[in-house]
Amino acid sequence: MPEKVVFVVGDNLATRSNSVDLVSLSEFTASLKGELISEPFPVIIPGQGIEDYEREIVRSKLRQHGLPESILKDIPLPELLYHSEVHKRKPENVLIAGLRKVEDDLFKATLRISDRQEMVLDHTTGSHVTAMVITEAVRQISLAVGERYLLTPSGRARRFILNSLQTTFHKFLLPLPAQLEYSVQEVSQKGPNRLRFRGRCDLVQAGVVAASGSMDMVVMEEERADRIEAERIRETTRALAEL
Repeated sequence: MPEKVVFVVGDNLATRSNSVDLVSLSEFTASLKGELISEPFPVIIPGQGIEDYEREIVRSKLRQHGLPESILKDIPLPELLYHSEVHKRKPENVLIAGLRKVEDDLFKATLRISDRQEMVLDHTTGSHVTAMVITEAVRQISLAVGERYLLTPSGRARRFILNSLQTTFHKFLLPLPAQLEYSVQEVSQKGPNRLRFRGRCDLVQAGVVAASGSMDMVVMEEERADRIEAERIRETTRALAEL
């Protein structure tokens, strides 16, 4: 094991780390002339928020100070999922990468957080991944498993509707490498074009479950969902008008 390992994470993911082991990108680049980077050189490991663009910033700063680029460990980034599976239009808002089926009802993926992710930009406290981001990761992997593995092609637009959500936090999830393990717990067909499923997702970091979430979802044709929504609008607006 190397004498020193430093994890570098995105600026918006470490507003207050108070650690020499986990530092933000700005803290890292500002300290290149200090004791952090001196022989024997540490191994620099990219954490969350340090993607291709940020890694090139690290390399350029190392070159600028005459330091070997090789001290940055280039851990491969698994491919992000697409809009059709996680229902997010901007790639920086996608949190799930490298989704794969392990067993009949068990799926694994990598957590991949951009420093420009919408919830990271809006709310960050300290140097842990916030509850909102964790909940969104559970939502995205639930959608992805449903889209990729549970639904059959129909040629018709469908909508996922959330029935229930439960999230439990066991330890701080740090903005460092983490995996997601999703297990399908129940699937039921409610007619030819209606599916209900429930699953649990564990967010695992360094072999320890840091947080868990479960979601119960119904998938139905968009036309039917639109009719239900329109009826709800009529009922509610009339009731509020009478009040």
